[in-house]
Amino acid sequence: MLDIDQLQTPVWIYDIDNYRIHWANESALTLWHSPSLEELTSRDFQEGTSDAVQHTLLNYLDDFALGKRICHWWQLSPKGEAKDVYCQFSGIHLEDGRLAMLVEGLHVERAEIAALVSGTIMICLFNDQFELLSSNPSFRQQFGTDIHNLADLIPVDELVKIDRQLAGKDKYYEQDVCLQCADGNRWHSIEVRLSETTEGDFVVSLQDIHERKSRELELQQMATHDVLTGVFNRKGLFQRMQRLHSTQTPFSVYYIDLDGFKPINDGFGHAVGDSLLCQVASRLRRCTGDDGDIARIGGDEFVVILPEVCVDDYFDVFATALVQSLSGQYKISDDIPPVVLSVSVGVASYPRDDEDLDLLLADADAAMYMAKGSGRRCWIQYRQGMREQLLRRTQISQRIGAALLNDEFEMCYQPVFDMHDSRVVIVEALVRWPGSELAEVSPDELIDVAEHCGLIGELSSWIFYQACQEFRSIRQRFGKQVLLSLNVSGLHIQQGRLISDLEYAINSAGLAPQDVVLELTERVIMPDSKEYSSTIDQLIGYGFSFAIDDFGTGFSSLAYLNSIPAKWVKLDREFVARLDKGVETVTCIHKLVSALGMNMIVEGVEKRWQVEKLKEHQIFYQQGYYHFSPANLRDLLCDQSELKWVNVG
Repeated sequence: MLDIDQLQTPVWIYDIDNYRIHWANESALTLWHSPSLEELTSRDFQEGTSDAVQHTLLNYLDDFALGKRICHWWQLSPKGEAKDVYCQFSGIHLEDGRLAMLVEGLHVERAEIAALVSGTIMICLFNDQFELLSSNPSFRQQFGTDIHNLADLIPVDELVKIDRQLAGKDKYYEQDVCLQCADGNRWHSIEVRLSETTEGDFVVSLQDIHERKSRELELQQMATHDVLTGVFNRKGLFQRMQRLHSTQTPFSVYYIDLDGFKPINDGFGHAVGDSLLCQVASRLRRCTGDDGDIARIGGDEFVVILPEVCVDDYFDVFATALVQSLSGQYKISDDIPPVVLSVSVGVASYPRDDEDLDLLLADADAAMYMAKGSGRRCWIQYRQGMREQLLRRTQISQRIGAALLNDEFEMCYQPVFDMHDSRVVIVEALVRWPGSELAEVSPDELIDVAEHCGLIGELSSWIFYQACQEFRSIRQRFGKQVLLSLNVSGLHIQQGRLISDLEYAINSAGLAPQDVVLELTERVIMPDSKEYSSTIDQLIGYGFSFAIDDFGTGFSSLAYLNSIPAKWVKLDREFVARLDKGVETVTCIHKLVSALGMNMIVEGVEKRWQVEKLKEHQIFYQQGYYHFSPANLRDLLCDQSELKWVNVG
């Protein structure tokens, strides 16, 4: 049986009513510098106990009666020596039935758990006029001796809350507040209770939580703010919108897109692009002042939310000023001439246009696209029926079926090069729609619409067949070692026809599964899907190899590296775009991929220095516009001299 006297943890019982220790174990005697239990229990602690501390301990008795435990750093003074001890307080009944306090001291160095717990408790007692009556030494150490009234300690807005809470039903206040201390502003956890012994008096308990609170605020900032510009990100934007929505405050959403940003970003480099985005954010702050909230929700897309009371009858004036302020010249550096940008702005208002916040943002986005179509450098207010994106999606979906029948699609190819010997190792098949009656349809838009309208199976089947047929000519051009890469849609897997479509395509062209690499993105990979697991297992059995595409763009990229036996990992182009800021991330991923027995392909290589930088770090598999832009079969099979890096000899 455990002997409590032998515990290294100090344990003692304190009789709050009589200011005396009732019992203590051997470790507690050592803590209190006492030669015996008799000597310790004979000590009278009343003289060294302030009224503030005594009122606090009497309040603790109410908590103990409810079965609660309280944990705090507590400053003890055994024989005048100040000691900070992390204590757990709980209730225990004495022989006469009265409730006393059981104290367990944590036997560790404070530094070991400083990041997990708060500072030493500080206690002060105030009367009903908010005048300071008493405080413990810890309070005086942190706040000095100039605190005479609660207003000297706590901001006015919090005083109003305290007064209201103490007058209410709970008669209790608790909050985290930043206070002015002797050594600067620091965050504290504040607890205020009415005194149980003196009517009108109240006890204030404080704990220094500055380090923990600062980390918490820093994480909140990272979660809700854009790292580059410091304005809100999409999550932060919706939090602000939800607050206005919860109070039914009318507000307007200004959806801003930078006209001409991409050519500048691509032509001058991403460092120039980043500088531009920061300057745009700075101009937005000057436009909105303290009235509005700003967010960056895309590469070059910003949103401003402004309560309508701030613009009132000058709604159009503010929108016009926004366009004028953001459009014009931007100076980057002395080495680069000023660049010119304009903006297109779409405006939607709550609750007039929509009460649903997602739809409201979509309304503003739709209005912005209308502004772009109206010549740019202007703003347009949302009107019902402006959701042209939905209309366009409908138009595209209605034309896909006919386009397949009329053979309107065209295959393009982009090689992957092995820079060891400058030869083509993989040719990726890509689809284009050059003959569409609609405005130019991008490949991503085409695939996205095909998935949503349920025609992705038919479109993918055509792509597989056409690519396999043309691949015979590609192999004659580049050699039998070249592989064909096909992109796979997750919905195609779910439809259950992927394997049969692949078999038909490769058999018709006289190819083998070993000739084909199937590219899967994170959106495709569904580890919990039975259709996924079964299909992948069958494809592995047939001999297909796999590539993980756009690696690094999603939250679970590392998690799904082991979910399929991929031979290739295609690093997303964003990593190459940031190569001028350092190659460490790319080389770390390369080492990880290599350690797993896979080959890494770097996408988006657009400049000669990127080629050489990657080669310096033994990263040889590359794909991008610098080597070869996506081209149809005719252009791909051009003369050898026209291919910059190809060596077929």
